[in-house]
Amino acid sequence: MLINSYCWCLPLILSAVLTSPASVATAFTLQMGLLKVGVPQPWPKSKKNLNYVREAGVRQFISTYNRVKDLKGDELLWGDEVEYGIFVLDEENKKIRLSLRAKEIMDNLNKNEAIHSYENEGCNWVPEYGGWMIEATPSRPYTGYSSDLLRVERNMRLRRKRLLTELRDGEIAPTVAVFPLLGAMGDDGSVPPTSVGGTVTESDYIGDGIINPHPRFAALSANIRMRRGEKVSIRVPLFHDTNTPEYGESAPCGGCGGESIL
Repeated sequence: MLINSYCWCLPLILSAVLTSPASVATAFTLQMGLLKVGVPQPWPKSKKNLNYVREAGVRQFISTYNRVKDLKGDELLWGDEVEYGIFVLDEENKKIRLSLRAKEIMDNLNKNEAIHSYENEGCNWVPEYGGWMIEATPSRPYTGYSSDLLRVERNMRLRRKRLLTELRDGEIAPTVAVFPLLGAMGDDGSVPPTSVGGTVTESDYIGDGIINPHPRFAALSANIRMRRGEKVSIRVPLFHDTNTPEYGESAPCGGCGGESIL
């Protein structure tokens, strides 16, 4: 089970309805997590805006600091997040594959959450990097009362119960952040199958089709590769001694540039 150990005070979203020139918030809602859908810039284009982003970030930080530096006795708000992997069990062939239905499942869950938003306890479902991954948080933050400690396990159980209602026959959803066989199964590693490689990662091990369709994640992979000027190496160099004859007369791997990130 993956649980963040830090407080979620910063990511809390205050969605205010402003009704006066003085920007007085007359109504607001608290929601855990933030991931907006936008149009990410490719690395060559974003380089032109880096100085502006840095300067604007510093100005925003100073403005926020000046706004809240004198606050006292503010309410403690915190939360947790759990990451689930959606997998398909193939009992006949003794294989386990990625189920790329995370977005479909997440959309269905959030739709049902909206219908039952009047309930005291709920869940919030957000995308993660992989098309088989779902991240879940409580729909409203925990507070500083000791009674809220009892909400944590109760909400985790609620999240799992609701997630299981969306799974198909043969699908499982363990609370794991990684898939140990990722990149080791070729084109046969997911449902539906995805071909290895693609213009985003240019990977030798996985296909772009397993990345979550949210525009942030593909842009992240492509921009990391473009910024480096090469694919990220995942090879671990062997220690060069008498027990590593794989070296032969070749030089050690060094940086191993050119290997894939995934």
